[in-house]
Formats: sequence, C-alpha cells, structure tokens
Amino acid sequence: MNFFSRFWQTLKSFLNPAGWTGRFGALLQRGKKTALPEPKEAVPEPPVKQHGPSVVRQYEEHPSEAYMELKYRFRDIGRMGAIAETMGRDFLTAMPEGAWRARLGQIAFLHRRMHEDLTRLDIKHLLDRAKTHAENHSEDWDAWDKANLREMEEMHNRQSPVEGELVEKRARLSYEGRRRHRDALAASDWPAAREFLAEMVDMNRQIAEAKCRAGGGNSYYQALMSEYMPGISVTEVEDWFGTLDKKIGKMLPQILKKQAQQKELVSLKDFYPAKAQMWLNHALLESLGFDFHRGGLYETGHNPVEGGTPDDTRLVIKNVDINDFTDSMKSALHEGGHGLYIQGLPRKTWRYQPVAQDMGAAVHESQALLVEMIMGRTRSFYDFLAPRVEGLFHGLHNPALSAENLYGLKTKVQPGLLRKKADEVTYFFHMKHRFELERDLIEGKLKPSALPEAWNGKMNDILGIQPEGVADGCLQDVHWFVGKFGYFPAYTVGHMYAAQLYEKICKDIPDTGKLIAAGDFLPITNWLGEKVHAQGRLYGFTDLVKNSTGSELSPAPLLKHLETRYCA
Repeated sequence: MNFFSRFWQTLKSFLNPAGWTGRFGALLQRGKKTALPEPKEAVPEPPVKQHGPSVVRQYEEHPSEAYMELKYRFRDIGRMGAIAETMGRDFLTAMPEGAWRARLGQIAFLHRRMHEDLTRLDIKHLLDRAKTHAENHSEDWDAWDKANLREMEEMHNRQSPVEGELVEKRARLSYEGRRRHRDALAASDWPAAREFLAEMVDMNRQIAEAKCRAGGGNSYYQALMSEYMPGISVTEVEDWFGTLDKKIGKMLPQILKKQAQQKELVSLKDFYPAKAQMWLNHALLESLGFDFHRGGLYETGHNPVEGGTPDDTRLVIKNVDINDFTDSMKSALHEGGHGLYIQGLPRKTWRYQPVAQDMGAAVHESQALLVEMIMGRTRSFYDFLAPRVEGLFHGLHNPALSAENLYGLKTKVQPGLLRKKADEVTYFFHMKHRFELERDLIEGKLKPSALPEAWNGKMNDILGIQPEGVADGCLQDVHWFVGKFGYFPAYTVGHMYAAQLYEKICKDIPDTGKLIAAGDFLPITNWLGEKVHAQGRLYGFTDLVKNSTGSELSPAPLLKHLETRYCA
C-alpha cells in the first residue's frame, strides 16, 4: 500500500466516528423498428429489492403490444440520453481542450437523433393504441405503467412542436456557452458575452414560440419554465415570491441588527491544501451515502452543474480555494445532494424509461439545498465537523475552526453581490432578481444589450448594493449562457420544498440533530431515498410533495426555518 492509500485509509478512520467504516458504501443498496417484441438482453438484470417494484419492469411482458414497443423505443432513447449526459460530464472533467469543437457536434447530433425518435409519427400511433388499451383494460395497468405511459406522452408532446434543427442548435450552443461564459467572465468581456447571449435569448424565444403555438399558450416564459419545473405555473411562482419577499424583507433588518450585537467572528482565511480539501469532501459525501462505485467528485475550471446518470454520477465542483476550505465543501455538499437524488432513482426496475427520470429542477434543487443549506448549516453539523477539520488542517484548538465560529461564519447574514457566496436569507433575493430579469428577457420586455444596467438597478433596489463591473454582476452565472431560461425560480421553490422535507424528517426520525452531530447521516438519506428519490416520476410534482411531506407546497416551512435559525 502506497503513502496516499495509507493516508486515505487513516483519514477515513479519523473523519468518522468509531464503527462507521463498515457503513460506508452504497446508498441503499436500439430503436426497435418492428412491432415484434425484442429478445431480452443476453444477461438480463436480476430483480433487485429496493423501494418500489422488485422486478426489472423495463422488460416485463405487458398485454399491450403497443406499450411493449414503446418501452423498447424509449429504452433506446434513454440510452442515447445517457450517452449524451456522460459525454457532457466528460466535457467538464477529462476532455482534452482541443476536442471541444468535435464534442459539440457529437452531443448536438445525439440530441437531434433523440428528437427524431421521439417525434416520429408512429410514436403517436403507438401512444394512442396504448392509451386505448389502458382505458379498456385498466386491470392490466398498475400505477407505474400508467405513469410511464403518461411520461412517454409528455416527452413526445414537449418535443413535437420544435424543429430538429433548433433542437440540435440548442444542444450545441448550451455546451459552447460554457466556454463562452468562462472566457467572458475571466476577461470581464461584456461585448463578447452580449453577442452570444443575444443569440441564446433569440433561440429560446423561437423554441417558446413554437411550444405556445402548438399548445395554445401565451407566455413564452411559462413554456420554458415548464421544461425545468413541470406542474408549476409562473403565477404560482409569482405568488410564492410575493409572500417570501414581504416576509423576508421584514426579517432581514432584524437579523442584521441582532448579528451586529454578537461577538466578532474569527476569520477563516488560512492555507488549506487542495488535496486535503478534496479528501474531506470525498469523506463527507461517502458518509452521506454517495456511492463512489457509481460516481466521482471532480474539480473543473467550468461552473458546477447538476447531472449525470444513476450509473455514472460524476459530481463537478469549481477548483478549490486554498484560502477557505468551506467554499469547496459547500459546493461538494450541494452537488452531493444532486448526486444522491440521481443515484437513488429507480434504475434497477425502470432504468431508461421515462418514469425513472428525476422530477425536474425544483426537486433536484430541494435535495441539494437540503444537504448544503439546511443540514449543512446546522450547529449539529459543525459539532461533528469541527474536531475533524482541526486535525486535518493542523489547527488543534484554533478558534477559527471551533464549532461555534464555523457555525457563526456559515450563518452570518450579509447582503452581497455574488449568488454563490450568498447567505441563506439573502439567497432568496438573488433568485427573485434573476427570475424577474430572465422573464423580461424572454417576454421581450428587456433587450440583452440593456442587461448590465437592468441588473445593477434591480440589485440596488433589492439589496442596496451595486456591482463594480459585469464580473460580479450579470456575468457571474452560467445559466443563461447554457440556455437555462426558467431555471432560477427552481432554487427558491427547491428551498421551500427542502424546508418542508426537513420539517417532516425531524418528525419522523427522532433525534435528527443528534444523528447529524454524530455524523450518522444515513437514516436521513435513506428516508429521502424512500420518499423522494426512488419515486422517480411516479407522481406529478404536487402529489410528490404531498406524499412526502403530508401537505401541499407552501412558503410557511421555509419562513419558519429562517425565523428559527436566524431570529430566535
């Protein structure tokens, strides 16, 4: 065993309470063109007990021949989607710099091919036949089959209004946008960014127009937002944001006044070796239940992005800051929440079927924010973390690394310019800011060329601060450069759901705080696996929230959480 292997074994033992080591590991444990059933794979996947069905439903025989054909078609579309996603992960992690143009073409081709297979006329005929069978023989269809057929039709209907050329262009620009954003941000080059952003806005307006024309809608922004948050309307988001804006707006000055009277915190700025930080991040994710046999943690010069597949979940975080280990830890916890969700989807039973996919950005962000912002900023978490980072970074009895100081630093509320460094309270105002701007861009009320002025003006109105330039202003986020118009509200909706989930977790799991303080995260992860992850798309968003928390989504649990943590 070499030095690094010995060091890693020692570190894992050091970072975790006695008896933990044995609990590290897994979280829980071709387009067919004829109507003839395709033979099963040479080595079919054995049935695996997990939450939900215990057989490989993807290949299970069904009385509806049309539905069987659809399962094979969507299996192959799902395979192509997994290939495209894996190539995208590679784009961010290991791809040689000189390969990026070729990779854009490869990813764009796969997206167009998936679009062609999804929108073929015979898919519509098969869907109609399967639906007729379900109406006439309901006894042959359980909840999972019904949900799978529903999601098949949803996928077909979402893609059908959009031309293949536009789908291909969108996929290519979304990955090209990562490089454009990275370069423009580094150079504070607004003219170059403006040109690309204008192209992105125009393309997304074309997509939204096609969808509205086909579906009879009149809101371009709703058409795009529904891609990320199916089952949620812009009106609902506006109502939730109105309530949160009013309540948090009153809460903020009270919190600032209270914290100004508290003792001064010790700065964390010091030297924290990059390798030690990554070892810490790796150990924390493993203790949460992230399965490194099916995933990995990577640094990148690009912005982090959620994604991956249940079998290949490569978490991507920004290159670490050697002066502050909490930045990379925060990012790792956030992306780890995404990764736990992806790995917990019903891959064994449904794998590439639509019903096995995640429920969209709001649920995704709920899992990330639950781990990073809610659990990861409890005093219990820092009671667990402090003695371990003191040893890891050779800071025994260092007041900066005490549980009290770390908790104080991570719950310090201070309006700032950067979303990624925002505290949990002012985070909402960053989301409201971006939501209103992107809505106006897509609805044609704001021209891309006027974005810097609009950004700065709104930031001053909301938080009373002004960026010095575009780098800490309208260029700080990658989302618009990859075409994600309609995504930003998902952070706040996800934060609401995360607070509601945690409230239910604390009721269902006694001594949740003590478990966190002991580093025993698996009961919480397993609860989420059963209530959220393993459900895939069995339910719509509203029913998923009700089934997992006992009530419909509301801003009240988030407001209660913020009041308890910051005002009490």
